[in-house]
Amino acid sequence: MKKTLLSFFLMLAMLLLSGCQTALPQSQSNIPLQEAAQQALKEPDVYVSYTTEDLYDLTGISPDDYTEAVFLKDSDTLSGRELIMVRAKDEKTFGMIKEVLEQYLSQRKEETRNYLPHAYRLLNDARVEGTGLTVSLIVQ
Repeated sequence: MKKTLLSFFLMLAMLLLSGCQTALPQSQSNIPLQEAAQQALKEPDVYVSYTTEDLYDLTGISPDDYTEAVFLKDSDTLSGRELIMVRAKDEKTFGMIKEVLEQYLSQRKEETRNYLPHAYRLLNDARVEGTGLTVSLIVQ
């Protein structure tokens, strides 16, 4: 458990250093993903919460593969800003979720490349990060 928490702290630190993403202070990284997501966003009030069914429909990540997930998109759907945090059930599903989110990010870049240049720039700067059993994609 300590190793998992340490890994999660490191992931959050990487998010902070990436410029387009924001991380939580280490002392708060063991909080539920919903709370972590709200604190990681620059303007949490403009995001709309999506359901686990929406997450499954858009990415293919099944609720059977994780213990906790948060999926938020900006209320202005054309902005490109979104957050997905998923805590995998085990190492096997962690790898699968990370790969799926990387494919999802790639797909979103292709969708916005010629039509939404601002969103494309945000998506191009984003990275899928994973540590411990938590995988996250934060575009802001």
